[in-house]
Amino acid sequence: MPISANADDSLNGKALYQANCAACHGVDGNPTEFGKSLKPFPARDHRAVVGLVERDELRRIINYGIAGTEMTPKKYDLDGLQIEAVIDYMETFKYTPDLANGKVRFEAVCASCHGLDGRAKTGMGAKNLVYSTLTLQEMAHTMRYGRPGTKMTSKRHQLTNKDIADVANYAHELRYKADAAKGKKLYASNCASCHSTPSAIKLTGNAASKRTLADLSDRLLDLRITHGRHIDRAGKDVGKLSADNISDIIAHMRKSTK
Repeated sequence: MPISANADDSLNGKALYQANCAACHGVDGNPTEFGKSLKPFPARDHRAVVGLVERDELRRIINYGIAGTEMTPKKYDLDGLQIEAVIDYMETFKYTPDLANGKVRFEAVCASCHGLDGRAKTGMGAKNLVYSTLTLQEMAHTMRYGRPGTKMTSKRHQLTNKDIADVANYAHELRYKADAAKGKKLYASNCASCHSTPSAIKLTGNAASKRTLADLSDRLLDLRITHGRHIDRAGKDVGKLSADNISDIIAHMRKSTK
């Protein structure tokens, strides 16, 4: 049973957290030995949720708890303003991602679908993380809860909060930082003989209804460059381009058609 905070601490987030959360999660968000021993799942490390878990989600968890765990609803112990104060305090916690751990856990849990380099050339239909536009927060949420209707299942019982934070940061670092200047040179030597400029490209097929290249995602542009209808004519040139070369070309195309 949670210890009641003193009246003077009615909206003191730190005091409320210590009274209602610290027995399991520790005073600074680092789980206590008791918290780590909880079954079937140990208490989570709250330091690793800062900046990665939306405030609405934290509010829901505190209010209603998590079914099947020792995290019970706190809505009977804390009112709405007190819960906001607790979240304010939680958001002061600090966590430095461990990219080495992120790499190890990524390779163990994610690489079978997304590939060791994140490019998803595994035949599993996973997203190419190099072209992902997800924020760190969205990546963490996807790992935690999965994506309904896809093979991306929830990893919240395979990965700890720290693991999720580490993997999200590691996966985010896999993104190729495309070079538009390099892409301009590659475009001139590999594409300009047929398409004088990116703005001169005429879209065909399913993309014909789109008005500009800006309407196509990087992934779709990549597919059209590497597997498009022009491949019989440009195949030799395209075939020698690396995935990063194509990313550079796409960056040039984006810059020139704004």
